Amino acid sequence: MRSAKNERGRAPSGVGARVARVAIVCAALGGFVAAATAIVAVDRLIAEQAAQRLLAATVTLAGELDEHRKRPLRDVMGEVLEDENEEILTSGIRMAVVERGRVVAGDTAVPAIEHGLCGTFDGSNGRIRACARGYRGWSLVAAQPTNELRLHAIYALSLLLSLGLGGLAGALSSRRLTRWAVGPLQALASALRGSRPGRAHVLELGEPSDVREVEEIREALANRAREIERLLEQTSRFAADAAHELRTPLTVMRTELDLMLEEGAHDTAALTRVIARVERLTELVNRLLILALPTGNLSSGFETVALSEVAEDVVSELPPAQRERVRLEAVDEGIVHGDPELLRSLVANGLGNALKFAPEGSVELRIVTREAPESTIPVLVALEVKDQGPGVPAELRERVFEPFRRLRTGSEPGHGLGLALVGHIARVHGGMAALKDSERGAHLEVLIPGWRAP
Repeated sequence: MRSAKNERGRAPSGVGARVARVAIVCAALGGFVAAATAIVAVDRLIAEQAAQRLLAATVTLAGELDEHRKRPLRDVMGEVLEDENEEILTSGIRMAVVERGRVVAGDTAVPAIEHGLCGTFDGSNGRIRACARGYRGWSLVAAQPTNELRLHAIYALSLLLSLGLGGLAGALSSRRLTRWAVGPLQALASALRGSRPGRAHVLELGEPSDVREVEEIREALANRAREIERLLEQTSRFAADAAHELRTPLTVMRTELDLMLEEGAHDTAALTRVIARVERLTELVNRLLILALPTGNLSSGFETVALSEVAEDVVSELPPAQRERVRLEAVDEGIVHGDPELLRSLVANGLGNALKFAPEGSVELRIVTREAPESTIPVLVALEVKDQGPGVPAELRERVFEPFRRLRTGSEPGHGLGLALVGHIARVHGGMAALKDSERGAHLEVLIPGWRAP
């Protein structure tokens, strides 16, 4: 299978390749840093040993000069230095006596430094490492040529070799390291590839691992899988219930039409029944189409709507007996951004549900604007419907918003879609619907984000 390409047209690299590259780079850098640290330590050690050797030579020279105290030092200084320089000729160390910045005896190539100094200096024949100590007002200086260029070349070569050897070691160990590092992730990917939707679960995630990041991915996938399973179950149940609700009236209509065809007469009562069933079937289809809308915010096709005007229109179209039972209280206009027809269906179904299940007593319909708890929403428009009926048990208040959910099947006509439509339309508008506690009857509350002019 060809791998997907990124925005630059390149095939994405695997985690294993990335881990291998990181291992090689880290090993090479580790070798480089270790070699650099060792070189610094060795260079200091060489300098210290050279300084000790040169200072030791000046101590020896001072001892030789002390042996000639019976004679004036200026007379014997040149002779003593000549003898000492001859004796240590093979060591490469040369010595001299310095007074007031100039060599008064010994090798004139020795730098004329004051006592207490020790370091590398430029000489006539190249770089010279020299150290000086005080002696009776003079400075005894010992010096030795040093080839720093060659030493630095060795250092550079050592750094390059350490870099290469570190990278080679990282490359050799990267395969095992990569297999160990990416093993849990590859196991999870293999389990996902082997998953089939028809099994007990949508996703088979395999055995858990001891890697925190992989377990975080596994948990996120598991949560998403549970949500998908819930949606699939809900969709399957919705399709089965919808098919059942559509099949029954269609079967009855087919039977009545067959009877009319056999009788060869036009039965007005039968035609009236068929028309009534067609109307109910049309209403059911319209409701199913509304429930098929996506729950995401469809604000691109919305307009500004006053929910109070929608409620007034719905109440005015009720039969007189039901209209007299409704007490409408619009505290304000309740301006929202939405679809007028969907909002009309929301109010009609919420109010109709209360009138149906509370055949007696008044029904309160109230619209009020509240401050939103979140700063991203300007205000919330609340639509409240309170009735004097038997109410809904607390443990069933969430389930009544599911399609085709009936609490008292057979006692009231309908398809169990009223509150499902209310909840669905509220979600389409970015809001929510819920049944609240009430002293008597049911208390439906719908919250929709309000709209304010910029």
